[in-house]
This record gives sequence, structure tokens and C-alpha cells, in this order.
Amino acid sequence: MNAPRASALHASRPLDGRWSLATIALALLVALGFFLGVALPYLLLDPAVLARYAPRRMWLLTHVAAGSVALLTGPIQLWLGVSGRAKRVHRRLGLVYVTSVAIGSGAAFYLAAHTNLGWGFAAGITGLGIAWVVTTAMAIAGIRRGLIEHHRQWMIRSYTVTFAFVTFRVAWAALKAAGVGTINEQLAASSWFCWAVPLLVLETVMNGRKIFGGRPGAVVFDDRSRRPAEL
Repeated sequence: MNAPRASALHASRPLDGRWSLATIALALLVALGFFLGVALPYLLLDPAVLARYAPRRMWLLTHVAAGSVALLTGPIQLWLGVSGRAKRVHRRLGLVYVTSVAIGSGAAFYLAAHTNLGWGFAAGITGLGIAWVVTTAMAIAGIRRGLIEHHRQWMIRSYTVTFAFVTFRVAWAALKAAGVGTINEQLAASSWFCWAVPLLVLETVMNGRKIFGGRPGAVVFDDRSRRPAEL
């Protein structure tokens, strides 16, 4: 029984190898570069970048500030969670991350409801805000119920949505460079692409390994009984 149990436990923890220190460090470097190059001018009240947001300046600054905190603390949280180190720091930083998501998503809902960039963009940003709240809430529910691996998986999903701050700019830049559509159409497409496509890719990777990485007849744990069950 020991060998099947070990195999099953490995099968139930598919993410540790994927989210290695190198991957998380790369995410942090990209996030830091984005913060310095794109987000910081907003927070420094650069008139050139804030001019078109004058009526909603405080909501935008709240969204950018909270999102930046989540963007920069997320990789640290993921590494602490995967490595199992500094659990007290992990819990406190987790509270900072969750609070940032709550504030940032609230501001995103307001901005989406008051945008003049079209309903497609508003719908995409609203969907992003909902995905941000749901994935983070599921991560919280997982840890409160003691489901550590479920918590880790949902935190990765949550940070994938957080990273939409970066992927939105990449998608929009690509559409502008290709000359596809009007600016409103580009923004609408980017507002959906930046979170929906990364989540689809993530789900394919995480669950594809469970489906194709095992073998027929492998022993897995039944989530309800926590006992091995033959597939």
C-alpha cells in the first residue's frame, strides 16, 4: 500500500514542480518591470498619463495602487506557499494580498461601470473583476478548510488573474502594432484576452497533467473519504 499511496499523493500535488523558484522569480521580475514602467507614473501623479482620467482619478489610483501591491506580493506568496517557509510571514502577506484584491476589484467594478470606452471593454473588465474575486475567495475557502493543495491551486489562478495588469498591456500593444480594429475594439478584446486566455492555458496545464500524466488504473485519493480509490 505504501507505493500506491506515495504515487497518489504525488498525483494530487501537480503544481510544485511547475511553479519552481525560477518561474516565480521570472514572474516577479516581469511584475516589477511593469510596475516601474507602467504603474508608477500613475502613482507619481504624472499629468500626461492621468489627463484623460480626471473625473475618475481617485478610483483609478486606488485600482492601480491595490493592483500593484497584489502584483508584487503574489509571487512571494506563491514561493512561500510552495516551499513551506516562513509560515507566519506567509499568512500576514496573504492578508495583504487578499485586501489588495478586494480593494482593487471594487475600484475595477466602479471604473467599468463609468467608462466611456464602450460596453465591450466594460464587460471585459467586469468579468476580470469577478474572476479576481472568485479565484481569491476560493483560495481563502481552501485554506480555511485545511485543503492546502486546493488553496495553492486557487492562489495560482488568482495570481494569473492579477497578472492581467501585464497581459492586458501586451495584448493591447500587439493589436495596435497589427493595426487591428478601432481603439475601442482593441481595448474590448484586450480586456477579455488578458484574463480569460491565461486562465484557459493554466487550466489546460494543471488538469492536463492529471489526465495525461498518470496511467490507467492508477490509485488516487477520493476527496470525500480521503481514502485511495481505484480508477
